[in-house]
Amino acid sequence: MIIMRYYMLAFGIAMLAACGGGDDNSEPPAQLTKFEATKKIEEQWSLRTHGAIDQQFLFIEPLLLEDKIITAGREGIITVTDILTGQQIQEIDLATTISAGVGGDASLWLLATKKGELIAIDALTGLLKWQVNVPSEVLSRPVMTADSVLVRTVDGQIVSLNRTTGEIKWSYQQTTPALTLRGSGLLVVSRDKVYAGMSNGRMAALALSNGEVIWDVAISTPQGHSEIQRLVDIDGRAELFGYVLYVAGYQGRVVAIDVQKGQFLWARDFSTYSGLTVDAKAIYSSDERSHVWALDRFSGATLWKQEKLQARYLTRPVLFGDYLIVGDVDGYLHLLSKFDGHFIARVLVGGNDDEDFSDNSILVPPVVTDDAIIVTTSNGLLYSYTLKDLAAAK
Repeated sequence: MIIMRYYMLAFGIAMLAACGGGDDNSEPPAQLTKFEATKKIEEQWSLRTHGAIDQQFLFIEPLLLEDKIITAGREGIITVTDILTGQQIQEIDLATTISAGVGGDASLWLLATKKGELIAIDALTGLLKWQVNVPSEVLSRPVMTADSVLVRTVDGQIVSLNRTTGEIKWSYQQTTPALTLRGSGLLVVSRDKVYAGMSNGRMAALALSNGEVIWDVAISTPQGHSEIQRLVDIDGRAELFGYVLYVAGYQGRVVAIDVQKGQFLWARDFSTYSGLTVDAKAIYSSDERSHVWALDRFSGATLWKQEKLQARYLTRPVLFGDYLIVGDVDGYLHLLSKFDGHFIARVLVGGNDDEDFSDNSILVPPVVTDDAIIVTTSNGLLYSYTLKDLAAAK
């Protein structure tokens, strides 16, 4: 039987293989190599929440606010935690199965269910504000603007709803391939446009007001004869920097798009299911083989590549000062230099606890504050870490 924690291709292909039985032929994670650490990732607090996903491989991302973090698990229990102390503030039981991460802001929290429902919770009272049906299941966190809520559904629709009432305002749809990865890319909303990566390898810019198509371009074109070879989903995170949108998909390309014209500034072959992180000089990504890359933001040229985490099924890299943080399938956090990719520090999440860590894999990227790294694990653990100089940590 497939060992499901080695979740090849964002878990889509591994899940297909599991349905058919047979031996596990996925590549085992690379053995971790020793290095001389120059920092220590030190635990500040930990909390066991109801955020477990029961090996469903759901990307239930938390919502980070100024003084608290909102997490949710597959079984529909929301946990509100103080980010400074790790103390649980509140629990809300929605009594339903959650399918996507928590969206919203300090006034309204948004969750999607396996039944294709979108739920809005009043953040001040913890009470249900509205609940509506959308066309199908939502696998990426809802995105909220001043007066709208936007979701991408698994049947290829982008749906805009009224933030106050939940009433559907408009929807947009493209053809969905017969086989797709298990996941959906996060919508990017800026100014008066919505940017949506689709499972057919296309990227569309839509008018926020009415869903009208402004431009629509092919990021990747399906190649090969089998459905698996032709997978070109854009499931990872796209990033907007100024007026340039950076997008990458699985078995396709990474591209820079001038969003005012809908034209490519550059493109190069690249394959990722986790998406991109961008700063003023570089683009960072974990590719399909769990190699971590830094690419020049202006040309796409390779700045550096770190290959020693191969097949560890990394999260998208997250910037933390001059460093990158990635989580892996075995529950390790890796700290790398953003300048050349060398290892700075490493920690096994929960490694000093006596509890059961049989499934402490890290599926969603850590979230960061100015001085804290907060990570959630598949078995519902929530940890906060800070970075210390080794001398100060002793």
